[in-house]
Amino acid sequence: MKESEIIHTLFPKQDFPEDDCYFLAPDTLVTTDSLVEGTHFLHQWSSPAQIAEKLIEVNVSDIAASGGLPNLCFLNLGLSKHSKEAVWVKEFSKALLKRLKKYKMDLVGGDTFYSKTTHLTLTVFGKTSRPWFRTGGKDGDYLYLTGSLGDSQLGLNILSKGKVRDLTRYKTSLRKHLSPKSKIELVPHLQKYAIHACMDITDGLIQDSLRLSLASRGKLEIHMENLPVAPLIRKELGWDGALSSGEELELLFLSPAELPSKIEGVSISKIGRFSASRKIEVTYLLGGSVYVPKKLGFLHFKS
Repeated sequence: MKESEIIHTLFPKQDFPEDDCYFLAPDTLVTTDSLVEGTHFLHQWSSPAQIAEKLIEVNVSDIAASGGLPNLCFLNLGLSKHSKEAVWVKEFSKALLKRLKKYKMDLVGGDTFYSKTTHLTLTVFGKTSRPWFRTGGKDGDYLYLTGSLGDSQLGLNILSKGKVRDLTRYKTSLRKHLSPKSKIELVPHLQKYAIHACMDITDGLIQDSLRLSLASRGKLEIHMENLPVAPLIRKELGWDGALSSGEELELLFLSPAELPSKIEGVSISKIGRFSASRKIEVTYLLGGSVYVPKKLGFLHFKS
């Protein structure tokens, strides 16, 4: 079964959850996400510190995409023969607590258990004065994207190949894949604007833009010339590789406002437009012609 089919079986008599965060009125956000060895990381690639930081960032990114700031969390540790060793646990814990302190988050509980592979889950609570959902897009909204696309996929490709002669050339991409950063610092600034809908890029722009389009009930038109894709990414991955790169943790959002090109040093690119429509679709335009991607991006379950 596909991921969406599995989730639908769990919600047979109610609306399918379209957001990564659940909003508890009047001001609380809740999200949970996991990192599993063999699916999201390999011990030979990622240090305990990198895994701890990534676990926090992927969850904090969900809070950011809902317009909030994190404040407390629960941690479930499924540790394997490798990860239950004292050296691994101490390095993981030190990095985890340091990153929690940075975000002023309290670790208030959780669970520990033995697992054949390392399985880590964080549940994060956050606060927001004005939540953002994926469902609020309005006709004529601009489509914005923070940061850049493609580095996470290129980093994964480089790691998969093993030995690389020129690591400095791929430093940014390796860092983006191994240690992605949420855009939580943008939330207080973006809250000053009318943000109608928002999500983060975790499964690639191709899949995630369609999810945004579906949730807001309309069409997205994306102008590929405006996409923040570096020349190195274009050369190494091509358009499809950049469009399908997951775990970017960039914010994809709809707003009627004219936003600055940079906020807090992070680039803000206007990449398209949203129009309300009964027909749900995402159209990519390149050089005035329709471009049809041949890839989807990361799939949690292969059909």
